Amino acid sequence: MDRSFEISGRSLLYVFYAVSLAVLVPLLSMVVFPIEGLGDAALAALFAVLLGAGVVRAWRTRTDREPEHLGTAGDVAYDPIADPGQAAKHSWEKAVRRLPGRGDDEED
Repeated sequence: MDRSFEISGRSLLYVFYAVSLAVLVPLLSMVVFPIEGLGDAALAALFAVLLGAGVVRAWRTRTDREPEHLGTAGDVAYDPIADPGQAAKHSWEKAVRRLPGRGDDEED
């Protein structure tokens, strides 16, 4: 009888987030509290904003409201020719288009 136990990458990511927050919150609270001056208040506000941004990011990723756009035409840095496979495909398509006897009206 074979038993297997599988953990998805997304589940491991959530465990990592939970453990990180469980460690960071007490450490940061020792650094920030007690708030005695303007600098301490600014540091507490910075940490609160960063924590809020992390929670919003995790929530948006969890509810799939954050579209995955890296490596697509919506990505600002997207360059399909930068990928060696795409560059080879692009060169091949250019070479095929230059073949004699290939009419302009032909479709792939």
